[in-house]
Amino acid sequence: MENCIDIKNRLEAMGEFYAAGLFEEPEKPRFKRFSRAMRRYLENYNLPAYDGGPLYPCGTSEQKMAIKHCYSYTVSADYGRLYKEDAEVAKRVDKFLSAYRPSVVWGHTVGGIMYTHSHPNFRRIVREGLDSYEERVSKMKDTDMRDGLLDVLCGIRHLHGRALQAVRETAPDSELYKALQKVPFKPADTLYEAIVCWNFIYYMDGCDNVGRPDADLIDFYKGEDVTEILRCFFKNVDANNGWSGALGPDYNALTVQCLRAIKGLRRPSLELRVTKDMPQEVWDAALDSIYAGGGSPSLYNEEAYQNTLADLFPHIPAEDRLCFSGGGCTETMLVGMSNVGSLDAGINVAAIFEKVMREALPEAQSFEAFYGAFLEEYCRQANIVFDGISESQKNRAEFMPQVMRTLLIDDCIDSEKEYNAGGARYYWSVVNMAGIINVVDSLLVINRLVFADNAMSGAELLKRMDEGEDFKRFSNVARHGVDNEEANAMAARVSGDLCAVFEGKTPYLGGKFLPSSIQFTTYADAGRGIGATPDGRKNGAPLCDCIGALQGNDIQGVTALLNSAASLCQAKLIGTPVLNVRLDAAKISKALQPLVKGYFDKGGMQMQVTCVSREDMLDAREHPEKYPNLVVRIGGYSEYFTRLSPELQQTVIDRTSYGI
Repeated sequence: MENCIDIKNRLEAMGEFYAAGLFEEPEKPRFKRFSRAMRRYLENYNLPAYDGGPLYPCGTSEQKMAIKHCYSYTVSADYGRLYKEDAEVAKRVDKFLSAYRPSVVWGHTVGGIMYTHSHPNFRRIVREGLDSYEERVSKMKDTDMRDGLLDVLCGIRHLHGRALQAVRETAPDSELYKALQKVPFKPADTLYEAIVCWNFIYYMDGCDNVGRPDADLIDFYKGEDVTEILRCFFKNVDANNGWSGALGPDYNALTVQCLRAIKGLRRPSLELRVTKDMPQEVWDAALDSIYAGGGSPSLYNEEAYQNTLADLFPHIPAEDRLCFSGGGCTETMLVGMSNVGSLDAGINVAAIFEKVMREALPEAQSFEAFYGAFLEEYCRQANIVFDGISESQKNRAEFMPQVMRTLLIDDCIDSEKEYNAGGARYYWSVVNMAGIINVVDSLLVINRLVFADNAMSGAELLKRMDEGEDFKRFSNVARHGVDNEEANAMAARVSGDLCAVFEGKTPYLGGKFLPSSIQFTTYADAGRGIGATPDGRKNGAPLCDCIGALQGNDIQGVTALLNSAASLCQAKLIGTPVLNVRLDAAKISKALQPLVKGYFDKGGMQMQVTCVSREDMLDAREHPEKYPNLVVRIGGYSEYFTRLSPELQQTVIDRTSYGI
């Protein structure tokens, strides 16, 4: 015990206040120790300078501690830095935190290892205030969880006091100072106070997702135009590499103002929930924002999502399902009430396929035998991934409490359960599948050339493939992306079979495993260890980004691409099946709305549009200094083009641009 006090003191002397908090009360359970760490973290939080604007905190929040709060993993740790400063201390911290180690399969990490985004219950906080949360916590049983949450609230009060002081020193007569004297502890009375509260909670939570601002702020609306204030908030999200939020489907004046506020910005990645009767005013604002080049909003088929969620989770009331929003890179969750593994793990379908192809194809007697061998191996590896996720959830529940989310997500306080241990209202796990379209196109080649036409043996196909043969030169080989009947049937079959393996499987914390295809920036790394495949992909080359066509294959136009994408079992890919489309900016206003409506009528779930020209991207690659704000959509979120790796830049450049 005495040694722990020494460790704490040495950590404090190093400025490692979060880590020091872990060792203040070593005899206490982990929840209490992490709560004390969070309190010390908030007390020593490095507030950015106030810029004189309508919101505070503002700008980039850079915390200098090597060990600090992380909304996903509970803790972010730079052990290398800590070991350089004090190896003995670093070993003690490492030992304490390393009790939790994810058990997922590393070969399938196509988007995350037990990564967990979430949305705080902004709606409840702005209406009730954190004082009411403290009252609810105080009524809990006399446990370490109650004392821990009170510790967290003490840290929040300290952070709020310092923020208030920073504004008072610069702008004591401002509306911001008046608002911060009230929120987030007292309920907001005005729309401006509600946005000030929303912004403060966003920073306090760690700058993750932004919730549903139009739906959850509209009760405060009195006809005012808060577009510029919303834009300030969105700029804060962008500055901190924040993530997603949803608009609609109960469209209102704030929906339009949010769409105007996001124009040209990279983040947050706003998701517009599209209904068949969405007002033209909302369409116009959305199209105008997409035209501006920031990539927001992405477009979501509201009816399809609601129907699928109702089928999968019949116990969830309709009013809770209406709280749908993607989180992170658009993983399906419910705002303020869910703990969704997003992304818990991935399944590199293309890697499994390539392994089976090289082992089984030379001896396969029929396409069905070969396809069955692939599905058997896929099922085996998928179950290993599912077991790894459940084991990781169990381990995390024991060793890695998430104290801030326990405070901010319903129903943790009322159930008196920690967020990672069953306290949230709803749980499920999103699993990211990579390379689906590579497998579809490869199977089309194998089925046609090896089995249907007997043009070559399986062994010969592999040999010619490794020698660089382009099988697309065979005119009878179908491909995904051109609305070909054979290709569409293969896409439906493969996607349905892959998703069927998820059925009946239950994660440790309950709910379901939800398949998805959200490759954001991971499709390049996911392809590095995979040899050449019959779809034309070279050894080590990137995989297909999500559910669209392989780069350059969609030669029949955008309608054919959308019909091909709609042939997949998209409703089963409810974690979210991302479709990237690049359109000529000049065609956005007239063409995009009917394209989206037609695609959604056919069962498409999601679409996101980039309208940056090929010429601008090529110039930006050569002269990045000229294009600091060039934004493209990249598989689930928007990113600055110049931040992408050369490989990823090329894949975006190679996307077909539809002039329509």
